[in-house]
Amino acid sequence: MSTGVLVIGHGSKLQYNRDIVASAAAKMNEMKEFGPVVAAFMQLNEPDIQTGIRELVNKGVETIYVQPCFLASGIHLTEDIPEEIGLEKGKTETTMDVDGKKVILRYCQPIGDDDRIAAILADRVRERSRKG
Repeated sequence: MSTGVLVIGHGSKLQYNRDIVASAAAKMNEMKEFGPVVAAFMQLNEPDIQTGIRELVNKGVETIYVQPCFLASGIHLTEDIPEEIGLEKGKTETTMDVDGKKVILRYCQPIGDDDRIAAILADRVRERSRKG
């Protein structure tokens, strides 16, 4: 069964914010660990979530890991994205029919409380402190 990843960002009027999500997805894609990786957005940017899913299915993906590119859980992660992908409340897996193909969607956790976040923040403080 072939897998892929849909990295979902919020979407923004600022191009830089869109580019960060797209870059993260591209870097994951280069890892070649999960199959194709595509960025998609809840609002304001393209591709939208349904287009991202369709792109992965067109690449032969049968199981999509839906990875929110959000630091913490909130209404977008608990209601908006699950609703968009047809996920029942409290569930982390569903199936979707995409152009006549049955696809499994597995919903992942947000970035959350991770030591790597603290390390990145510490690096940014170090960088700034070197500038005075």
